[in-house]
Amino acid sequence: MRTGILGGSFNPVHNQHIQMALAAQKQFDLEEVWFIPVFQPVHKPGDALLEYDARRDLLLAALKEHAGLRVCDIERDLGGASYTVRTVSELQQRYRGREFILVIGGDSLVELHSWREVTRLAGMVEFIVIERPGCRRACQVPEAILHWAECEVSPVSASQIRDKLGRHDFADLHLPPEVLFKVLLGDYYGSLGEPYGSWLETIAGQLRHLPEGMIAHIMAVAALAVNYGMEAGLDPRTCMLTGLSHDLFRIADSAELFAYAEGCGTQLSALERKKPMLAHGAAAAGFLRKRIPAINPDIVNAVRWHTFPADDAPLLTKVLVLADTLEPSRGIAERDNVRQAEMSIEQRYQRVLALKRKSAGGH
Repeated sequence: MRTGILGGSFNPVHNQHIQMALAAQKQFDLEEVWFIPVFQPVHKPGDALLEYDARRDLLLAALKEHAGLRVCDIERDLGGASYTVRTVSELQQRYRGREFILVIGGDSLVELHSWREVTRLAGMVEFIVIERPGCRRACQVPEAILHWAECEVSPVSASQIRDKLGRHDFADLHLPPEVLFKVLLGDYYGSLGEPYGSWLETIAGQLRHLPEGMIAHIMAVAALAVNYGMEAGLDPRTCMLTGLSHDLFRIADSAELFAYAEGCGTQLSALERKKPMLAHGAAAAGFLRKRIPAINPDIVNAVRWHTFPADDAPLLTKVLVLADTLEPSRGIAERDNVRQAEMSIEQRYQRVLALKRKSAGGH
């Protein structure tokens, strides 16, 4: 079993890491590629390094849709400083039926001669080197057996991503949307900032009253809202908070629904009064207006009207409607097809409206 191993701090994991792994997997017929996050880095300062479990969680989110890519926790198991030669030795002891190949970037090749016990390491494994622009096919470790992989590369680096997140610059981040969602949810790298952090705290307090199944749905909607919001050029923080808020009162009783709905800023329709559950958007909007008076009114508006979307709805409302309707756990084939198809936000929205009206509102 040919298995690639790709180590790094993954602080955070980004698209280039995924592209490297997929290129190595495809070009060298690897059964799997294992991402091995360092437990205690040796060569990099740790001030900006997320805790291991947080980086691992981001990796799991990034790899979820990629068969054959997985996380290996061996360096956490070993503890202490992370040295590749120790990691490879332990892997070969534990998994004797596998042939391990080390995947590295061209920039790492330049530093390979400085790695701990590199001559011994070169005798243990071969290397797949991902070529980068300007990378010379030269190595100062003559014992190393190198294989070269072609890969579409970008100049992105984790440090640049962290810097952009800290400045709340979300353009061209080169992060998988699922990773960005988790980064924002954890306020990693100062990505959320104020007042969004305070708003999230209030919304999260209400979320904790809901059952696990409902929370799972809401989290999935919020993640998908970040995805569609980035595609639409919206602030992903706004999209996340909108997704987290939309179903806060989905299973509330009619008394609580109507009590909060009175503050939503609009009159309830006759249908909402007849079927109180349909007023959960209005109730959530009322909750936001009451508990977070300074919250972005676009969030309140999107939450209020996601159950009754109009053709000319504002963009944030469209993003929420798409995320709520197409959330994968619903398991509705027609909706899954719309989610998986290549189309613009507007085209997807019109398809979703047609589906919702076909099913008499979908709620």
